[in-house]
Amino acid sequence: MNLKLKLKQALLTTIVAVSSILPLHIANASVFEETEVNQNKFVAIAQPFGQESTKYDLIVLEQIPGKQPCWSEAGSNPVIVEPLLMQFDFSGHCRRATDSNGYSIRVEGQDMGLEYLLTFEKKDGELLLVGMNSMDPGNKIIIGRTRGFSNGMMKVFLDSGWQFSKRNYQGETLGHVYFSYSGQLANQGN
Repeated sequence: MNLKLKLKQALLTTIVAVSSILPLHIANASVFEETEVNQNKFVAIAQPFGQESTKYDLIVLEQIPGKQPCWSEAGSNPVIVEPLLMQFDFSGHCRRATDSNGYSIRVEGQDMGLEYLLTFEKKDGELLLVGMNSMDPGNKIIIGRTRGFSNGMMKVFLDSGWQFSKRNYQGETLGHVYFSYSGQLANQGN
């Protein structure tokens, strides 16, 4: 019994500690700034997955200047991307972001990663890269598009006003990639 009581107390202490830190972490998301980057050194890719390839993951690749190429592009409408980094040890040559730990949305200097999830929607013969509000799925922001459709890995072209940037903390550029927008956004939900 004594051990059970100690475990319950330890669990309660952990829950209280985590809940007191979590809001502080969320509030401090605004301490990040952004750094402009060379847009040609980044590519956003819609990668099909699943048996029927009807779902898509977002991958962002960054080319480190002066190093072995990380991807190649072919065709148009859509542009097919071949990730060359899979053919060699890409450490020191390429950076890869495959989920919300590596990329997020930033609008008018505000991090939106906790509010908006990046996903793909197929519409009018192309894939749209969409920021979908996690609390209100009808509240969407269109960020980019593939300009056509194929079964392969497709390049995502960012819409006007959108660009890649990097997260910055106290003057140090971090690996996190932003899909950044400056200006007023309208709700683009269906």
